Amino acid sequence: MAKIEDALSGLGLTPNDVKVYLALLELGATTSGAIVKRSGLHVPRVYEALERLEAKGLASHVLKNNKRVFEAAEPARLLEITRKQEEQVKGIMAELAAKRKSAEKKEETATLYQGVRGLRTVLGGILDELRGGGEYVDFGVSGLFKQVMGPYWDVWQKEKKKRRIRSRCIFDETVRSTDLYKNYYGEARFVPSIHHCPSDTMIYGGKIALFIWAAEVPTVILIKDKTTAQGYCNIFEWMWAKAAK
Repeated sequence: MAKIEDALSGLGLTPNDVKVYLALLELGATTSGAIVKRSGLHVPRVYEALERLEAKGLASHVLKNNKRVFEAAEPARLLEITRKQEEQVKGIMAELAAKRKSAEKKEETATLYQGVRGLRTVLGGILDELRGGGEYVDFGVSGLFKQVMGPYWDVWQKEKKKRRIRSRCIFDETVRSTDLYKNYYGEARFVPSIHHCPSDTMIYGGKIALFIWAAEVPTVILIKDKTTAQGYCNIFEWMWAKAAK
C-alpha cells in the first residue's frame, strides 16, 4: 500500500487526497458518509479532498434522491495526468534553460589575485583542476615565473609530472639555456627574444590566467569564459605552428 500511496503523492495528490481516492476505488459509487468511515478523515477534510480530486478528473459525483453519490475515475486517468504534466514541463523547458543561462552570465567572469599568495592560489587551482591528464597551454614565458615565485617553480613542475598534467609552452629564446627550462615538464617551442613578453598567458579548461609578473605587486587576472578562452587557444596554436623547436 505504501508503494501505491507514494506513487499517487508523486502526481501531486495530498495525503488526504490519496486516502479519499483509494476509498472511492474500494467502495465504488458511494456517499460521503461511507468515505468518511473508510478513510478515517473528518467530514470537512473529505469534502476538500473530493473537490481536488474532481478538479483533477479523478472523481465525479451525481445526485440521487437529492444526495451526492461519488465515484472514482478509471485509474487510466492517472496516465493522462502524467502525460499532461510531461507536456507542461516540456513547454517550459526553453524558458527554464534561458533562466539558467542568464544566471551563468551573471557569474563573475574576471577575478584579480595579487601577491605571491594570490598567485599560488591560482597556480594551485590549475594543478587541482588538471590533475589526471589535463593540459594547459602558455605563451609569453620569459622566466619571470621562477624569478618571482622562487623555488615554487620547481615544486610546481614536479607536481605537474606527478599529477600527469600536460603542457605546451612558448618560451622566450633566452630561456632555452637556463635552469628554468631544464626543470620544465612538458613540450616547448621558442620565439626570438625580440618578441619578449613580461607576462604568462595560460589557457586551460575554459579559463585564461594572465600572470603580470613585472607589476609592482605581482598580479594574475583569472578570466572564466569559454568563448574567450577558445579565442586565445586559436592564437596560441597559430604561434605554436610558427615557433622554433
